[in-house]
Amino acid sequence: MSDRWSVLQLTRGDLELVILPGIGGRLWGVTFQEQSLLFQNPDLVHLPVDEIDLTDLPTRSPQFGFPLWGGEKTWIAPDTAWPDSAPFTALDSDPFLVTSRDEDHVELTSQICPVSQLSVARRITLKSAAAWSIEHSVTNHGHISRATGIWSVMMINTPATIGITMGDPEIYPVFGHSGSMVELAANCVIADCAKQQEFKVGLPNPDGETLIKIGKAGPWILCSTHPPAPSDSFMHQYPVEIFNSGDYSYCEAEWHSPKSDLARDETLRFRQDFEIWPDSNPPTLGSNRELLSCMS
Repeated sequence: MSDRWSVLQLTRGDLELVILPGIGGRLWGVTFQEQSLLFQNPDLVHLPVDEIDLTDLPTRSPQFGFPLWGGEKTWIAPDTAWPDSAPFTALDSDPFLVTSRDEDHVELTSQICPVSQLSVARRITLKSAAAWSIEHSVTNHGHISRATGIWSVMMINTPATIGITMGDPEIYPVFGHSGSMVELAANCVIADCAKQQEFKVGLPNPDGETLIKIGKAGPWILCSTHPPAPSDSFMHQYPVEIFNSGDYSYCEAEWHSPKSDLARDETLRFRQDFEIWPDSNPPTLGSNRELLSCMS
């Protein structure tokens, strides 16, 4: 695909997934019942990327020295290992190769990053008119082992609310000031990302379930990952982080795989399953109906 902004679509019923291979193999858009749910940076869309130094791209967030493209992508944790505090360009901004595709899935693979010696593969599968999955794979092509975590970052249009159930609710500030935007409720933590105020918090996620409400009334998205084992540890200490932008109208739900000391030619894998519905009456929600009540 010669055009970096060319997209692929997976569509069933009211659900459309838009994939952007040319810029980091992103899940660029999720549209449900004609409503666009993911943030796409209006300052960057359709710029001629091949002709631009990434540090010269326009931004309203100069505190982050990398382009905030939008959508959902695979980053490599920890961010403390990033060169110049920016995600690896080959894995975040360069084109991915489409290695497999049909009406139900798109599989994409990056080049080998010349800095980290890692490559990323992503398989996005449309499972039904109300469900999809993302399978992330990171392979170490270097000569030495590397402490690595898969980090899925989804940029969501605001206002949005993100909630997680836990037996002993706690909030772990990372940076910024969340104030009353992140609150403890009965057996859950709720982040109400309704205004532009920069903060980031880390959260345990014992059930492996994250509930997201778009706007004031939905639609609703449930992301399910494998619940952490007692022996698991994470590159950013917690399996879920929530970021809210003070400069653009988006927030981020961020999921981390357990960390791995990734040996040469070894692959780390991480899977997310997503379910979407239009209102506060979900088809399935496991133990999180109390969370749904807190967020309604």
